[in-house]
Amino acid sequence: MAKGKRRIKRGSKKRGDTIKLVVKSNELVEARYMFDVWETRFFLTLIASITKDDADDKIYRIWFKDIKKNFQLKSNQSYHYLREAAISMASKSVYIGWMNDEFRRGRMHRIIRFVDFLEDGQTGARIAQQEYVDVSIDKDIKPYLLDIKKKFDPSTTRYTSYDLRNVIKLKPYGTRIYELLKQFEFKGFRTIKVEDLKDMFEITNEYPRFSNFYQKVIKESINAINKHTDLNVPLDKIEKIKRGRRVHALRFKIESKSKQEVAILRGDNLEQGLLFPLDKPKPKSEEIVITEADLLFAEYEEVVVKKFGVTPSVFLKMLNTGNYNKTQIEQAISVTRRAKFNQEISKSLPGFFVKSLQEGFTDPQEEEKKQKQKDTEKQKKRLKSDLIALQSELSQKINERIREITTENHAVTQRAIDEMQANPVIATLIQSKEQAKGSALDLEDYRQDEQLRAMVISNIVQQEKAQFEDIFAHYNPKINRVGEGLKRLERD
Repeated sequence: MAKGKRRIKRGSKKRGDTIKLVVKSNELVEARYMFDVWETRFFLTLIASITKDDADDKIYRIWFKDIKKNFQLKSNQSYHYLREAAISMASKSVYIGWMNDEFRRGRMHRIIRFVDFLEDGQTGARIAQQEYVDVSIDKDIKPYLLDIKKKFDPSTTRYTSYDLRNVIKLKPYGTRIYELLKQFEFKGFRTIKVEDLKDMFEITNEYPRFSNFYQKVIKESINAINKHTDLNVPLDKIEKIKRGRRVHALRFKIESKSKQEVAILRGDNLEQGLLFPLDKPKPKSEEIVITEADLLFAEYEEVVVKKFGVTPSVFLKMLNTGNYNKTQIEQAISVTRRAKFNQEISKSLPGFFVKSLQEGFTDPQEEEKKQKQKDTEKQKKRLKSDLIALQSELSQKINERIREITTENHAVTQRAIDEMQANPVIATLIQSKEQAKGSALDLEDYRQDEQLRAMVISNIVQQEKAQFEDIFAHYNPKINRVGEGLKRLERD
């Protein structure tokens, strides 16, 4: 009898153990569009299907059964939803803003070049084998999807990547907000204007009242993100930044959940199903180390790249040299803004900024600002010295008065100690010190122990207030005046 073909077991790796990585350019993350639930599932599945080795004209096959499994859908969902989503997406575009010299323009990009689908009304025993759609990505959108996956290099372009499993239970608003926050996860916070959010989501005419927008879009999305994803965004830490009486922007605190937390959240085995297993290092080929240059880029990208039009790779290359700090960048930004306002830039705005940063351009306003900062630092130093001197004099005068009081009446010190022992918290502290000593504390112990001595002095001052009024009347106004002056300088 001929032997049957042996099946070689290549391991017990489950389908769920291989992540589906979604990678988008940051321009696409912040683009203006909004898809419904099934359009979002279709789009994310398509993006996750892209690999760095794909040909430019590759046709992607999206299976209905895979979407059902990946998004954990119920069995009553039908292929009809996938077909309609794909057909709808074929006619949709995304709006991406870009810089043309010193002017900001917008460009509409189609996503899908064509869709091949199973027509409605088909039946048969093998119908499940036809429940897929074939799609081709439009060439204009490839730089934001396919090219990013091929390069996967933060030194040439900016992108956001995450495991598809993080968004399978999010609604469309939640998915968009997750991506916007994931983009700034390394920084730990993100501030977004309310009008920018509405513009991105194409709801500028909806939710005229901020309270409704916050409840229906923001709060609901953040609750879902905290419950189902690898991020934690504390609701009570969301700062509502106002201009006048209106909420102008929202500042989100972004925390990363641990791998164990994410594994428990998904019901995974802690050794399986993770993006990077707990006992194995992250592959070097995909290791992303956040540098000081990355942090500076993220902080000044809005101005330098989006408003001045400097190419991301050029700006990041400059930052990677390590030659420029925040003070220098902010000076170059200020000088460039004023030069633009005064129409002093004869050629390109991006070129002016780059040269300004490289050569440390300055102007009268910048020099005046530097001089003011120097003067302010001198004032602060002087006021701090004055404050320390006044507080030292006050302490000295109080100690002298206490010596006078206790010399005349020895019972004052004992009354202060009795008052301390009557306080449960202080009594516990005294007991711990007595246990360490091995006996009860005597008067000299209270004098020698810095913490206890300060408490005794405070109690005597409270008991004998009238005898210290002249000292406080002399020193407190001076100390308050110097302190207020220091606070003003700190605020400025």
